[in-house]
Amino acid sequence: MDFNRNDRFPDTSLVLLSFLKQKGCQNSQLQRELVYLDEQLNLPTNHNYIESDEEIQADGHSFSVSYRELLHEFQNQVQPQLPVNAEEAQAAREMAAELIRIADLLEHRVLSQAADSLTKKLCSSQEQFWGRHLSDGVQALLHQVAGASEFKKELVEMAFTFMLMKTVCEHVPQFLFGLFGTVMQYFLPDRSH
Repeated sequence: MDFNRNDRFPDTSLVLLSFLKQKGCQNSQLQRELVYLDEQLNLPTNHNYIESDEEIQADGHSFSVSYRELLHEFQNQVQPQLPVNAEEAQAAREMAAELIRIADLLEHRVLSQAADSLTKKLCSSQEQFWGRHLSDGVQALLHQVAGASEFKKELVEMAFTFMLMKTVCEHVPQFLFGLFGTVMQYFLPDRSH
């Protein structure tokens, strides 16, 4: 599948949102977080739209404030340029479908172990270190999965990253905003990983 039509690669944030929507959520709280993320990313780049109410989670942390702070910090990088036309939206959906096909190569046991390990690391570290933990988890998956070599390395890495992120968020939905920002940073064009 050619995703470089007119030398344009679909916006990573748009592809990730399409991936998460197409893959679906088993956790209703994650589904609500995804809807909220989608709404926030569709806002114009006007940070005055971000509310500042504080929701205290069961463990006493105020995740909603950190979500909003993270959104504020990364909004220019994460904000998808809404598709100018149906072709760009369709390209993002097609790429997300291809990434899902690649992600399906992951055995449930291998993915569960990687997600459990990553979740523990994320719970015990500051968000500034999440990118390194995510990268380590994805690299470990790349070495464990037979059959991944038949696809372009970049697509496999993206598929495994998205799937690992989704699996972690199924267990801890409050990580959606933080991991979304981390994934967008991870795939910035000028970043080498």
